Amino acid sequence: MKNQREFNLRTWLSFALFVALGLSIFGRLLWIQSAEHVKWKEAGERFESSIQSISPARGQIYSVNGSVLATSIPVFEIRWDSKSEAINWDAFDQHLDAMCTGLSEILGEKTPAEYKQILREGRNLGKRNTLIARRVTYLEQKAITDLPFIEAGRYKSGFTFDRMDERIKPFGELASRTIGIDREVRPVGIEVAWDKELTGITGKQLQRRVAGGQWMPVTEDFIIEPVPGSDVVTTIDMHLQDVANNALKQQLVTHNAAWGTVILMEVATGKIRAMVNLKRTKEGDENEAPQYHETFNHAIATRSEPGSTFKLASLLTAIEIGNIKSDDEVDTGNGAISFYGNRMTDSNYERGGHGMLTTEAVFEVSSNVGTALTVKKAFEDDPQSFLDGLKNLGLNEPTGIRLPGEVKPKVYQSVGEDEWSGISLTQMSIGYEVELTPLQILNFYNAIANDGKLMRPQIVERIEANGQVIEDFEPEILREAICSANTIDICQRMLKRVTDPDGQGTAKGMFSQSPYTVAGKTGTARIVSSQGGYTKDHRASFAGYFPAESPRYSCIVVISNTQSGEYYGSKIAVPVFREVANKVFATDPSFHHSSTGLLAQNPKLPGSNDGAREELITLYEAFNLPHAIQTTGDWVSVETGDSLASVFPRTVEIGAVPDVRGMGLRDALYLLENAGLKVNALGIGTVRRQSISPGSPIEGELAITIELS
Repeated sequence: MKNQREFNLRTWLSFALFVALGLSIFGRLLWIQSAEHVKWKEAGERFESSIQSISPARGQIYSVNGSVLATSIPVFEIRWDSKSEAINWDAFDQHLDAMCTGLSEILGEKTPAEYKQILREGRNLGKRNTLIARRVTYLEQKAITDLPFIEAGRYKSGFTFDRMDERIKPFGELASRTIGIDREVRPVGIEVAWDKELTGITGKQLQRRVAGGQWMPVTEDFIIEPVPGSDVVTTIDMHLQDVANNALKQQLVTHNAAWGTVILMEVATGKIRAMVNLKRTKEGDENEAPQYHETFNHAIATRSEPGSTFKLASLLTAIEIGNIKSDDEVDTGNGAISFYGNRMTDSNYERGGHGMLTTEAVFEVSSNVGTALTVKKAFEDDPQSFLDGLKNLGLNEPTGIRLPGEVKPKVYQSVGEDEWSGISLTQMSIGYEVELTPLQILNFYNAIANDGKLMRPQIVERIEANGQVIEDFEPEILREAICSANTIDICQRMLKRVTDPDGQGTAKGMFSQSPYTVAGKTGTARIVSSQGGYTKDHRASFAGYFPAESPRYSCIVVISNTQSGEYYGSKIAVPVFREVANKVFATDPSFHHSSTGLLAQNPKLPGSNDGAREELITLYEAFNLPHAIQTTGDWVSVETGDSLASVFPRTVEIGAVPDVRGMGLRDALYLLENAGLKVNALGIGTVRRQSISPGSPIEGELAITIELS
């Protein structure tokens, strides 16, 4: 019994001890959860760290003449860590009023008292992630870092500046669809086609998580330093883009058309100097003209029946492999004919038609009947040869331009394919039952201008990093010759006859006042209805090149569904082509002889725009040009004399509209955007006028227009 009692006692004692231990542990847990919660939470934060990805600055997109087409501007989010270990609280209390006054003056969002309340609350609650401001511009951020207490640096002040980049297009709508959009869902244009080059290399940095789920760098150092993206220099000439855009928009508004596109290409290289795509986004009325914007790249993504511009391919094939001669005659009768019950007419059939025509004359007057009969004569017994001939011209494949969205042409590969019928051969001959994009048609015409050499259309000249060329893209030849030299000569002659002022062509006299000659072809095609068949609407076009004797540029204009009653290519598309060609001829120095005698006799220093001091001095030193520096500031004005360039200080005041007159677009845009202004730039060159006077206070969201000479 005694041993039993001792055993029970020991058992109960052990049980009591375990209960006491459990209660002690439970009590300690409650104590940690309540009284020591903040202490251990902070300790956990110090150890909760992770390697985070740091996005690099995205590269810029330029035009061939140096204009910025797409750029990223920095914006900052400012936060305050009241638990930063090196904070000197005596300095904080001493400079609090001046610091809050400065924040109020620079940011203009809150009063000094409100900023003081935010900082005191963050200190009292021990916050590690107090939000001070979002979307702070570069100039504002730079001014804030100079404020009392904050100037001590990140660790001694606790202030952090999280940088983000916003993508903007300085030229707004100009070439916006070609430039594209950098976005996660359905990105388009150069932004996505050259995304790898523009993106750069993502960095890695050790960061810790703080309150609110935010991450803050543990140190300023990187495990892998982010490498900014490279710059993409396009083939686009913004002067010519502006000319083409204005000419097209004016014609679209005049005729209330649904959409239009213009492409200007360099013949020898395939480099695209302008690509305009405008679509009606708002119907006009008695008081307001219709509105047009670049919302879709019709040049590469809209496939449609080209109509008469396709006749060049049809007759070329008939001459090349169909045993047709340029002086063969065909009887077009009164301009009306039926093929298997399908009626085909010429534009003048109501006036009796053209009668007997040679092959070249058929093309000159754009006879549907003559073209169909010529192709029928050549390929009626072997229509597959016609399809094979078109394939040899490269008309069955996309151009391969490095832009997303180019659709493949719709051209029969073999007889009997899809909807092939007894009238397919004759319908194809005049540009129906085939579908191509404007760029694909232009590339074919460009090959004719280029003596048969088919080029791949090129949209990017080179890739640069820090001003150094990383990769230069040479013109790419797709086919050395699409046909024989003799056939090319005939086609070039036929194209010249269309615009001959003394001929009978569909564009005769349209270029009689121009100081250059043009070779080209008009096109007027009916538009297919979504229910099948054709509507009463038309698509007008003109494709060609200039100067006709020594081609330098090829161009196509397509305008769809005009509502003015006019719809022929000669009336709708040719005027736009002529406007673009006139400006190209007037502004391209290579078309004109220049004299260097005056410069040789009176050498002077080259002039310079006002702008960033460091870049300007770099250029002066690189070219060993005499200059005198009068300032150490970031921004300068320049006075260029005969033998010396003087560089003077230029003040940029925080919270006021900068004076950007005399600057290039890049520097002007940098200053205005970082001052919080929305910029609309007109023209190219040097800023000559700004819509808001320099020094005006910036209050709220302001838009400013700058005009460049």
